[in-house]
Amino acid sequence: MVHLLLQWKPELASQVDCNGSTPLHFAASDGNRKIVHAILAIVPTGTVYMKDSDGLSALHVAARLGHANVVKQLIGICPDAVELRDGHGETFLHTAVREKQSSIVSLAIKKHKQVGGLLDAQDGVGNTPLHIAVVAGSPDIVNALLHKGKVQSDVLNDDGHSPLDLASTSTNLFNMVSFVVILVAFGAQGRPQRNDHLKPWSGRDIGKGIERTTDSLAVVAVLIATVAFAAGFNMPGSYGDDGTANLKGRFSFKWFMVLDTVAVAASVVAVILLVYGKASRSAGSWKSFVAALHFIWVSLVSLILAFFAAFRATMRTSRAVSIVFMVIYVCLIVLVVNVGTWVEPVTTMRIFWRFVWRSHRTNAVKRQYPLAVATVYNCLLFSVINFIIFAGLGVVPS
Repeated sequence: MVHLLLQWKPELASQVDCNGSTPLHFAASDGNRKIVHAILAIVPTGTVYMKDSDGLSALHVAARLGHANVVKQLIGICPDAVELRDGHGETFLHTAVREKQSSIVSLAIKKHKQVGGLLDAQDGVGNTPLHIAVVAGSPDIVNALLHKGKVQSDVLNDDGHSPLDLASTSTNLFNMVSFVVILVAFGAQGRPQRNDHLKPWSGRDIGKGIERTTDSLAVVAVLIATVAFAAGFNMPGSYGDDGTANLKGRFSFKWFMVLDTVAVAASVVAVILLVYGKASRSAGSWKSFVAALHFIWVSLVSLILAFFAAFRATMRTSRAVSIVFMVIYVCLIVLVVNVGTWVEPVTTMRIFWRFVWRSHRTNAVKRQYPLAVATVYNCLLFSVINFIIFAGLGVVPS
């Protein structure tokens, strides 16, 4: 139908409504490649360059809504359209980044030779796509632009801010940490300023969030301590006439005693740290909170391993039991490996170490983003704990 209408009256393609939108704008907003092709097959490609009352071209509209196929189609027909700017001086890539359309960003990175310097282009106020990605709160897009797009990380906007400076505008702790870790790992620096002028990042209501979470974690830690303490007096295999455990000579039973003791001790320490942090309400309360998280994790895993050891000590060795232990072993390893990914999905161990190396050489990051530095070191400590867990998982079933 569109094809027939345009054959009958081609000038329909350039007519606009009250908002300045052409039929191509509507086709781009719907992501309809067939209609886009029908329009551009009959009328001149000049309609691609037409803008609405907001200064948006059809390419901007398609990028804004994440229609990667239409964007690819328009760029293929009119390569020069990538240079189009809206009323704020933004390219289609700026618009896509602002709307967190990662598919459009990936397309622009793949076609970096065709789009030229678009990945580092500045809008009307000097912001590059990397600036906008930080402000929009998109760690995955920041990572893609730096890792795959190889964009410049130290460009200053008209206000004199680099992307690393804009990370301080984030109110979410995990976003802030992701931005700082990724940017610093790829060599980003803040604007030149004196260290005594740097203000440490402080997120919105972090203290309240820690206080609310502390109550739940304290209950968990007490429950772990209760279960582990009860297990210590209800020995697997019961007691002999002399008052000692019947299975005291077995290797698995000895592991049960060690792991159960660790579970009790770690959970008690976690409770103490949580109570101290909530009672003190000092600047160091978040440190005790993080330390308590580590101890709760250790107590949980120790309790699980203690159960495995007790089960192993009371059961005869069989193929079925070995298979069950192997399945549980693999599942726990997958869980431990993925915990870090759930917390920081766009970071890797390599990026962590690059951040440690680069941040060690400058005091500005430590002064402005102390929580980011502390989070990285705690993640590395978590990795060490997990390595010990792997060793324990390998020893207990054996």
